[in-house]
Amino acid sequence: MDARFRFLQRKKCKAMLSVKAIYDGKNLKLLEPVDVQTPQEVIITFLQDNPDASIPNSDVHGADIQRLVEGSQAFAFLADEEEDIYTDADLKIKY
Repeated sequence: MDARFRFLQRKKCKAMLSVKAIYDGKNLKLLEPVDVQTPQEVIITFLQDNPDASIPNSDVHGADIQRLVEGSQAFAFLADEEEDIYTDADLKIKY
């Protein structure tokens, strides 16, 4: 177990330790050892390679975000010359 995690445990701080596991529908099998001596609260996250088609896809796609930004005035200020206050001379490192 990571020394930082043990330090946070001693200090009674909430810390998150991620451990890969396999869930077979009944049991959870950790894929690496974890040194936990007392019952601990956990969060289980399921990673799906092939999500079930019956579950609606709520992810936002990049094209949707692009259309949203194009239709808004959120970045209109960038066209204003008064907003263009930096020049190459302001760069500390030139790339």
